[in-house]
Amino acid sequence: MAIDLKESFIKKILLLTLASMAVILVIANLIGKDTTSAVSLTLYFPVTISLVTVSVILSKRFGLKGSHGSAWLLFTIFAILWFIAERISLYYNLTLGEELFPSIADAFWLAGYPFLFVFMLYYLKPMKEMVDNKILFFALLTSAIVLIFTLYLTYSQNDISDPFPFAVAIAYPIGDAIILAPAMCGMLLFFGGKVNFLWSLMCVAIVIETVADTGYLLATLNGSYYQGHLVDVLFLWCYAIFTFAVYHHITLFKDHRKDPYKHVEDLK
Repeated sequence: MAIDLKESFIKKILLLTLASMAVILVIANLIGKDTTSAVSLTLYFPVTISLVTVSVILSKRFGLKGSHGSAWLLFTIFAILWFIAERISLYYNLTLGEELFPSIADAFWLAGYPFLFVFMLYYLKPMKEMVDNKILFFALLTSAIVLIFTLYLTYSQNDISDPFPFAVAIAYPIGDAIILAPAMCGMLLFFGGKVNFLWSLMCVAIVIETVADTGYLLATLNGSYYQGHLVDVLFLWCYAIFTFAVYHHITLFKDHRKDPYKHVEDLK
């Protein structure tokens, strides 16, 4: 009963956080783009620093022993890389008043993808027996469709005569497609009633991040994107959901000796 109440509380706070972010950014957009830019840049700091903080706490709790220790170390590295990328992006926005592409920030964002992908493989490990061929096929198909769609948009709207910016541009759809496949496996397990909602938050965050990247791509291509665009709500949600997912694992596995890969029942 105590666990149910704790999980119910986490869900309520998460929904309140997501709703608050959306409302704040919508109101900022109604006021004006200058306000929107300032509000958006301000919101990114607490969600990214919170993600790094809880990730470090959980990684230290498990240490470097076993699959779970390796998994959370990988995720912590990912969180730190994306935190650095956000801070570099913030610097460019505040000092130069524009978003540079490609930039050093892109190097950190792209560097985070491999760590997140390998983490997801570890994350799905306790459920590997439940991932049947149908789930795997649907996950790979979804990932392939997203990849083809986003690569087509990127290829058709970018100057391929300048190879470096083009290579950076197509790296994002490829990275999104790679991490989307395991995330979709996790989502299908949730909809199949095999894992609980809070466990699936990691997968939800990745799916939202992929949608956000696609939305950002579309807005950039039609020239409508600006700092604080409503698509930024999805990026903020991604960080917030990651944070609550990690926090849930902190509360679920308070004893560092308890191996989540041997306690699958706790995840259902």
